[in-house]
Amino acid sequence: MIKLLCTLQILAGNVCERVTARLGGERGASTVEWVIITGFLIVVAAVVGRAVIRLVTDASSNLQIPRPT
Repeated sequence: MIKLLCTLQILAGNVCERVTARLGGERGASTVEWVIITGFLIVVAAVVGRAVIRLVTDASSNLQIPRPT
């Protein structure tokens, strides 16, 4: 799980670097660019959240609770 989070963080960093490189001489990003970047990060967060929920659900469904005798 940590490996997945690290990979996603590296990918997000690469995206930020590419956006910065494409802007070139501009000092700041425009509102539209920030909206696009924010939208992308929201999608990434949703995917990671869904993966975590799936992992927890799968792990919890395999738990066996002992019955009192």
